[in-house]
Amino acid sequence: MPPSKRISVSIQPLNYADIPTCAQITSSAFAVDPHTTVKNLGRKPYHMYDIICSMMLDSLDRKTQIYVKAIDEETGETVGHAGWAFKDVDEAVIPWRGPGDDKLAVTKEHHEKKDELANQDKNDSGEKKEEDSIDRLKALEARDMEHWQSNIVPKDKPCIFITGLHVSISHQSQGVGSALLQYGNAIADKLGLTIWVHSSHQAYEAYKKFGFEVVRELDLDLDKWAPRRPREDEEVMGDKGSGKWGRYIIRYMKRDPKK
Repeated sequence: MPPSKRISVSIQPLNYADIPTCAQITSSAFAVDPHTTVKNLGRKPYHMYDIICSMMLDSLDRKTQIYVKAIDEETGETVGHAGWAFKDVDEAVIPWRGPGDDKLAVTKEHHEKKDELANQDKNDSGEKKEEDSIDRLKALEARDMEHWQSNIVPKDKPCIFITGLHVSISHQSQGVGSALLQYGNAIADKLGLTIWVHSSHQAYEAYKKFGFEVVRELDLDLDKWAPRRPREDEEVMGDKGSGKWGRYIIRYMKRDPKK
């Protein structure tokens, strides 16, 4: 298959009105991720669209976090977005450019959708169920994340965390992710800060290409945790038709600033 044509993108501050589009980009990306698919087989699936909307509504105006969107210069379409959180960094040096619109309309729409999802969860919950394998998988990952944050990331050193970086499925391998990574790396280099990221299996190569190195791995045999085998239409980490979800490696990575 020939490589995809690279497009020209501009990186712009993310507005409240952009949240639904960005949430949909993230939701669509996670929908074809085998790791997320397996975790959604538990008794309490993710509402990824709602999770991203809530996160952005809560933090878009925080001056210790930067959110941007990638715009296809030819079509004007939003084709990706990213966020960075600054830990123990003086707000005065953070190049924050917050949203230029009012959050009220998006907040109202989000709360209406959230109430609808809450009612669905309430109706589907029934009797309280015992802990299942997916609950145990989520607990394992939470403990590993806590270990990374508490024991590997230096406690007394200012740094940056990538809080999310997602590209529209229709625009992947066209330079969008690279443009977003370069934007964040440039900020880190200017401020002399290390960037940390909790990388998905699929994003590892992209982060590695832009100077990130692995400091810890969590190697998961998805078939050990999944309550069923994959269907033919579901993405897996190995060959389709094998009846296995495959192995998925979560990588904790860092990039030191370039002088």
